Amino acid sequence: MEPVDIVLTKETFEVLASGTRLDMLKTLHTRRMTITELAADLGLAKSTVHHHLQRLADAGFVAAGDDGHAWVYYALTPEGQALLQPHGSTRIRILLAAGLASLAGGVCALAAFLTAPIREVPVPPLAGGGGLPVPEGPPVELLVAGIALAVIGGVLVAYACARWRKRRAATQPPGPASGEVT
Repeated sequence: MEPVDIVLTKETFEVLASGTRLDMLKTLHTRRMTITELAADLGLAKSTVHHHLQRLADAGFVAAGDDGHAWVYYALTPEGQALLQPHGSTRIRILLAAGLASLAGGVCALAAFLTAPIREVPVPPLAGGGGLPVPEGPPVELLVAGIALAVIGGVLVAYACARWRKRRAATQPPGPASGEVT
C-alpha cells in the first residue's frame, strides 16, 4: 500500500477532536462493522453512531460499503488507516538510522579508547614510601560506553532488518520469484 498524505484542515481537526470518533476509528481498524455492531461495542445509541460515522465519512476517513448484503458495513479508507498506522517503512527507517548512529558512536568511542596514549604518572608519595611510576590509560568509561553503544546499535540494525524482511515477505506473493522452492 502506498503512503497516503492526509491534508490537515480546520474541518479535519474538528472531526478528529471528538473522542467518540477516535474510538470509532480505532474500533474500525480491527475490522469493518455495521452501525449496530459499533453501537454495541462502544455502548452508544445507533443514532449517535450514525451521526459520528457521517462526520467521519464526510472527512474521508470512513466509507460505507454496500456489497449486496442486507447490512451496510463501514470500514476505514486508506486515509483513515494512515491516521492510525503510519507507513511502516518510516518506522523501519527511523530504527535503522538510530541503530547506525549508535553503532557509529560505539565504534568511535572504542577507537578513541584503543588509540589513547598511555602515560606514566608518578603516584604521590605515601607516608613512609616513595612514588613509583604507574601507567595510566584512557578512562574505562570510554570502553564501557563504546561497547554499550555498539551493542545497542547492532541490536537496532538487526531488528530493523528483520522488520524489513518480514514486511517485504508479507507484501510479496509466494512463488518462485520470491525465492520459495517447491
